Amino acid sequence: MQPPSRPNQPKPEPHASIDCARAMFRGCGVRCTRQRELVYAALAGTDTHPTVEDLLIRVRAADPGISQATVYNTLDTLVSCGLAHRLPARSAGGPCRYDADVSPHVHLTLPDGRVIDAPQSVSDAILSALGSSGMDGTGIDAERIKGVHIDIADA
Repeated sequence: MQPPSRPNQPKPEPHASIDCARAMFRGCGVRCTRQRELVYAALAGTDTHPTVEDLLIRVRAADPGISQATVYNTLDTLVSCGLAHRLPARSAGGPCRYDADVSPHVHLTLPDGRVIDAPQSVSDAILSALGSSGMDGTGIDAERIKGVHIDIADA
């Protein structure tokens, strides 16, 4: 059972995301708590690639008592279970962002700092080109590439 794969496809109903998370947690041998469900639902319900702070605001709307540490710990668990990807900070000292779309795809960082998914056709073309190039001389196995991140500069 896979989480939603592309933002331009309809998002599943919240209970479908929770059911998916529960199944994947069970598959990883991880206990599914209400806090984990809330954090996963908040992450899976957006394509904005939120930071921990962004997710904390969303989750506190449903559970005002949830702590920042719980959100951090839950995101670590989601990443280790394959339910989310951690996108490294694009600048020194900047926040990491998170994505529940774990399918191979391309992220674009816009000049204003927003991170968006490239259109599916663009992602497919870039990932296909990388795969067919064999990445000769880089020591990188193109089969292991899960995604690409491109920074868009100001004009």
